[in-house]
Amino acid sequence: MTKTFITFFALCLALTVKAQPAQTDTKEFQDEIDSIISALVDDGESEPAKRHTQQNDESDEYGYDVEYDMAFRASGALDIPEPAETKAMVKVDNRPQRILLFGDSMLDGVGRRFQDYADQNGHSLFTSIWYGSTTHQWARTTELDRLMDKVKPTFVIISLGTNDLGYHDLQARSESVKEILRVVGDIPFVWIGPAKLPKLNKDFGVVDMLRKTIGESRFYDSYYERLARFSDNIHPTFPASAVWVDKVVDWMNRPEAPHIIKMERPEQKSKFRNYETHKPSYKGRSKNGLALIR
Repeated sequence: MTKTFITFFALCLALTVKAQPAQTDTKEFQDEIDSIISALVDDGESEPAKRHTQQNDESDEYGYDVEYDMAFRASGALDIPEPAETKAMVKVDNRPQRILLFGDSMLDGVGRRFQDYADQNGHSLFTSIWYGSTTHQWARTTELDRLMDKVKPTFVIISLGTNDLGYHDLQARSESVKEILRVVGDIPFVWIGPAKLPKLNKDFGVVDMLRKTIGESRFYDSYYERLARFSDNIHPTFPASAVWVDKVVDWMNRPEAPHIIKMERPEQKSKFRNYETHKPSYKGRSKNGLALIR
């Protein structure tokens, strides 16, 4: 056994005893340390020989290299770091919310699951489904302005972009997204991006445009969600939509989310209510003379 190891062992023992309430006289303690060191040094047999011939020795009954183990620990590899400053608790807004959920036909299923969450957590939910709608239609009409004034939401959830997939006018659609966000204003919101359509195998940049315009922290990318569909091969089944929403809510509840509201997992299903629907032919009211385009 090397002197370095002996010294290290003695130091560890001293520190261990020192950490306990003082019950031993300093001189007596030092005498004990000296005695231990002396016993180790005068052991007579080399440590390598012990490791190979004394497998039943109490200090090495399982046959592992005790000296190496101690040296490894001395290197600091297993040191427990000093406790870091306690991280700030994740702030959750536990107040009852007035939630506005608006978008396209994906809300037929998505809205039902969000209704479950609203009822479970004491929130009021109002859903507006505009079948076949695009970002242009929500931006170029007064429809969203009307809803914001009617519902006076404290939180907004947007599910929009499915009907924008396949279009190439990305700059124009980015401007429409900006107009939607302008109307939402300072109200906390999240935007659920479109899931890939089986009938449309390619996205021409709409999802990336949405992410960049909205911002990573508030945009949930659903493009590669694997969702069971109804026979139209477009709309997710209600069970699939429920799973989809559960994933969205888990993402909404992540610690780094900009604004977390109480959204505990529902214990039961609720009746879908407090919603309005508009057919694809609905025109709304044009905003500032803007032409209504898809």
